[in-house]
Amino acid sequence: MLKALLHGKLGRMAVGVDEESDGDTLLEERSTQGTATDGLTELEDPLTSMVFERLEYLPAELAWAILRGASKPLGDGLPMPAIPPVGVPSWSFWPSLRPGDGGRNKVRVEPDVLVSWGDTLLLIEAKHRGFQEPAQWVEQIGAARAVPAHSKKQLWLIAVGGIVMQDGHGNLARVRREVASDVAGVLTIRWEDLRETLYPIEASTRASPQSAILRDMAAALEAWGYRRKTWFSSLPAVTERLEGEGSVSTIQGWRIR
Repeated sequence: MLKALLHGKLGRMAVGVDEESDGDTLLEERSTQGTATDGLTELEDPLTSMVFERLEYLPAELAWAILRGASKPLGDGLPMPAIPPVGVPSWSFWPSLRPGDGGRNKVRVEPDVLVSWGDTLLLIEAKHRGFQEPAQWVEQIGAARAVPAHSKKQLWLIAVGGIVMQDGHGNLARVRREVASDVAGVLTIRWEDLRETLYPIEASTRASPQSAILRDMAAALEAWGYRRKTWFSSLPAVTERLEGEGSVSTIQGWRIR
């Protein structure tokens, strides 16, 4: 969460004393406008910081494998390549970019995470409960392309979390229409799918130095409510009943008591 703190994404912390708590100190988080928030786990920037800061700490090949394993191509787009780019990735959090040609923003554009990696550029826009907006993707792609060092790289936009309002094909068509060949692909990652991707990796790396990093990522996701799925059929009582009453007609005859 250090990056979120350094980039002013946590707001101001007001320290007070509860009159009924025998002097215990309370932390009340307030936004920069002074209004109370609903709590840290209601905010998307600390979640982004906690997860992607730790991805930066992992070996590059493992970080790529996690992103690829959790991602899905938008619409009929291409999946993330199986082989990571050559070189050492450089991670930037909330970089302040100048708007690209024709951009609506007049002052700056601020993607959540930008990863420059060899001949590849990953542009990550993360949401917790907000909407993923294709117009914002286009704005960020244009701003990233306006940076000379990024102008020739293969750009992958990764929309993490949030709600995609329109169908995937429509969103991808809009991006292709407005930025032409400026993007190699558009990917989506659900926070829940990222958590699922971590499970087998955690199990296979328990004795390795990166196990603590993976545990922290998992703990952050679960603190924000993104926990492992429990399938109905995996519950012991349900499993026994399915084994004993496997016919469709029998199952259809079940009643809720």
